[in-house]
Amino acid sequence: MREPTDEDYKWATEDWDKNRELHELLGLCWHEFSLGVAEYQYCIHCKKMSVYDFHANPDYAADPRLVLREMMKRADCCDFLLRANVLAGKHTMIGDLIHIDYMIEDTGKLRDAAIEWLKKEAADG
Repeated sequence: MREPTDEDYKWATEDWDKNRELHELLGLCWHEFSLGVAEYQYCIHCKKMSVYDFHANPDYAADPRLVLREMMKRADCCDFLLRANVLAGKHTMIGDLIHIDYMIEDTGKLRDAAIEWLKKEAADG
């Protein structure tokens, strides 16, 4: 197994920065923990307590279903699906198929589409 390079670390950092950006665009707390008493940690923003849970923040690139789960909670979810061009073909119903490329990629393709769409919606707003 090879040793990680600076490029590997750069990619990982950029990837988590994008995860954080989407999370915050969705109005959710990106947890940053400070050590509390014993093994407990507390988010410095929302005060959520965690017991050594270093996976408290979602990896939207690794699991595109997390992007869909959060976007489906929004009233404008249909607009996202229709206008962000993530549907397979020319479908117009919420139950239509998401293009497979967005669901099998672990590079953040759906996450990036959501970020772009949320930024555009905020700018048009």
